[in-house]
Amino acid sequence: FVDLSDNRISGAARPVAALGEVDSGVEVWRWPRGLAPGPLAAVSAKDFMPSCNLNFTLDLSRNNLVTIQQEMFTRLSRLQCLRLSHNSISQAVNGSQFVPLTRLRVLDLSYNKLDLYHGRSFTELPQLEALDLSYNSQ
Repeated sequence: FVDLSDNRISGAARPVAALGEVDSGVEVWRWPRGLAPGPLAAVSAKDFMPSCNLNFTLDLSRNNLVTIQQEMFTRLSRLQCLRLSHNSISQAVNGSQFVPLTRLRVLDLSYNKLDLYHGRSFTELPQLEALDLSYNSQ
């Protein structure tokens, strides 16, 4: 569980390289030196998908992200839950942004400004079970 929420991350930030290192062709997940998992906060009833306590979770909520690019998720194919809520994502989601996330089961994009005009939105996520698009302005 990597919690990078409530920061000022903006632009096309690259994920922490050590999270998806490849060792002899197998992805190995290690905590970078000096980074240890913190205690999980108590989940309230109004949080989306409290079952998001999956093995591989990345929380980028409450940042300044404006766009989503598939390069942001390179080498994160094992990710199961991704929280991107409360950002300023205002692009058209066209079915290509999340291509590397082949095992993603839960995606929270609430409180953004998404344009869902394309019929192929989220079709690149074959294992998606839950999608929160609430409180998007478009």
